[in-house]
Amino acid sequence: MTTPNENVRDAFLGKKPARIPVGVCLGGSWPFFVENVTLRDLLTDPIKTAEIFYRVNERVDADFITVGTGATALLIESLGGEVTFTDNGAPVISSLLVSSVSDLEALDIEAAMKTERMAWLKAVATETVRINNGHRSIFVSGRAPFTLASQIMGLEVFSKALIKNPSLAAKLLEFTTRLSIAYFEFMLEVPGIDGIFIADPSASGDVVSTRHFERFVLPYLTSVVQRLSAYNKLSLVHICGDITNRLHLLPQTGMQMISVDSKVDLKTAKEILDGRIGLSGNVNPVAVLEDLSPDEVYQVSKQCLKDGAADGGFMLLPGCDISAHVSEANVKAMVDVAHEFTHEWNVS
Repeated sequence: MTTPNENVRDAFLGKKPARIPVGVCLGGSWPFFVENVTLRDLLTDPIKTAEIFYRVNERVDADFITVGTGATALLIESLGGEVTFTDNGAPVISSLLVSSVSDLEALDIEAAMKTERMAWLKAVATETVRINNGHRSIFVSGRAPFTLASQIMGLEVFSKALIKNPSLAAKLLEFTTRLSIAYFEFMLEVPGIDGIFIADPSASGDVVSTRHFERFVLPYLTSVVQRLSAYNKLSLVHICGDITNRLHLLPQTGMQMISVDSKVDLKTAKEILDGRIGLSGNVNPVAVLEDLSPDEVYQVSKQCLKDGAADGGFMLLPGCDISAHVSEANVKAMVDVAHEFTHEWNVS
């Protein structure tokens, strides 16, 4: 019998694994909600944090666990930004770090990697790997350059800079490319990490035009993916919104799998990608996982498998981050349908 880790690897290699891998890699704060704790409660206890993450994912029988989602603002805090901790979600960035080139030049990536927050993230990853003992796939989560740039400058200001001050935008993206690489390399110092999960929500198809995507997203994301390819880890990228009109561009980045939003039609995505990279998604996190019953979640998840899983190279995921209002029973229903239809690649 294959392990969850082996099934995940087979999916990334474009194969038909013994059972379809499934998980909640976009639900970084969700295990906290389930266990009735907050990130603020856990910042002094990486061992307890790892135990909570592992315990919740084990209960729903997820095939992989992603360390760092729900805590990505901590990297901005480590650079000197201000972060507000909330009781019902991920920390919120409450101050902007950059409005000019001089602001950018004052930021110190090397110093950021030496902060207590970064040490906490690495300690959580280390303990999660120890508890897991190779059974499930362990991914480290971080942000892509475009999203980091929007977090450092503010999405509205950064979006204007793309048009009015492209030189500043390019300098910021060069910096955030180095920052993204430094963060992932820092986390990949933990032995036993299986993959990297790169989230790029600000590069959403609902926010960025295809023209700007090709100029300001694709080359910097490619630099990160290709630099990290030397570590021989699995690579998964998530981009929010409807990215159907730019899916054909993504294989050139070197990524192994793309996670798509519920706005993307899986059949169409499968046709466009044509097996060049893997595909994952895309159960609606609100209209389905939050609002429907477990039986209804099961049926919608089954349709996702019909549309995406027949030829292999597929993982079942929520289409985006899941909230505190998503029940454990609904997540379990999504997981169950993937595991139950292991050998039924032409689902009826």
